[in-house]
Amino acid sequence: MDREALERELVRRLLDHIEHRTTDLADDVMELPAEVYSPEHHAEEVEVLFRDEPLVFCLSGALPEPRTYLTVDLCGTPILLTRDKEGKVRALLNACRHRGVRVVDGAGEAVRFTCPFHAWTYDITGRLARVPTAGAFAGMGKEDRGLVELPVAEGHGLVVGRLRPGPTPDIDAYLGPGLADELAMFGFADWKPYGEPHVHKVAANWKVTLDTFRENYHFDFLHSKTLATYAHGGVLTFDPFGPHLRNCSALRSIDRLRDLPEEEWGDVGQHFSYQYALFPNTSLTIDSRHIELWQILPVDAAASEVLHTSYFRPDLSEQELAKAAEMAPWICETVVDGEDFWVAGRTEPGIRTGLLGTVVFGRNEPAPQHLHRGFDAALAAARGRSSTAK
Repeated sequence: MDREALERELVRRLLDHIEHRTTDLADDVMELPAEVYSPEHHAEEVEVLFRDEPLVFCLSGALPEPRTYLTVDLCGTPILLTRDKEGKVRALLNACRHRGVRVVDGAGEAVRFTCPFHAWTYDITGRLARVPTAGAFAGMGKEDRGLVELPVAEGHGLVVGRLRPGPTPDIDAYLGPGLADELAMFGFADWKPYGEPHVHKVAANWKVTLDTFRENYHFDFLHSKTLATYAHGGVLTFDPFGPHLRNCSALRSIDRLRDLPEEEWGDVGQHFSYQYALFPNTSLTIDSRHIELWQILPVDAAASEVLHTSYFRPDLSEQELAKAAEMAPWICETVVDGEDFWVAGRTEPGIRTGLLGTVVFGRNEPAPQHLHRGFDAALAAARGRSSTAK
């Protein structure tokens, strides 16, 4: 794929929207039944969308070398991700096979992991390597007591897995050919995390939280003193890739190109940002310096968590690094926590009073419409399989 050709095409679309005060549109207005935020619907979503579907666990750069590890907690499942001495990524249930205690926290380098309770010790592949007072466990098959392994695969800079045993994800099939090729184009497998991952607690259903990432209609209102000074509100490209999608937002700097001939545009990637939604719950914002990974996770029908990790391009100049480092907390704390997640929390308790029959997504909000149709399709397919099994 020719990245320069793609980016120039996207910039032309954005400039056309800015000039004509338009944006990419859905065919119709969508009215979504408020029932989809109910506890009953929530329980079904967790089982089908999160425990049955592949999920993005992290980006490859979180495990930069052999014998490195990362712990993540997704939907109540504690996961230990490791890169073994051969460079293969493994996903292990972060629970000791003795009494179920969490074995390790955080991230770093390691050869072995020792449970803090009774010092059962596991190697980087999850194999049980040592049991103190081994004679007390005579007859127990040590070879069968390694950490529970979960399906996981790596490709195009992504680590994708499942929260339950089952088939190993095929990343190319998960993404689809168009999106797989496009993400490969960025070459971000060696981009490393900047700082510690941050968990945002949000007092809103996970879909409400997710939808704040999927349109910029609200920029000129909710973000009038923050993002609206940095990016154009109400101007967005939308391109679906199966259940996934790509949006692009125009930065204010794109205005410099409006009166220039294309041969003088130079590198246009600095004038907009890519925003990908990877089904069902992951948002990737990519620009020329860094990637923001947002993993939106259900807690209960009225609450969610967002695991946020920044990944920086490894060859940044000191000036670029300083600018990216300055922007990271502003985005995380001022804009997202202080505005997006604040307003998401204001959907409660109104959204579940029973007095709102529907919530509405306009034609200028094609991305959330696309995702919600994908959720409905996955749930309907699961119900069909369950009915057939009976």
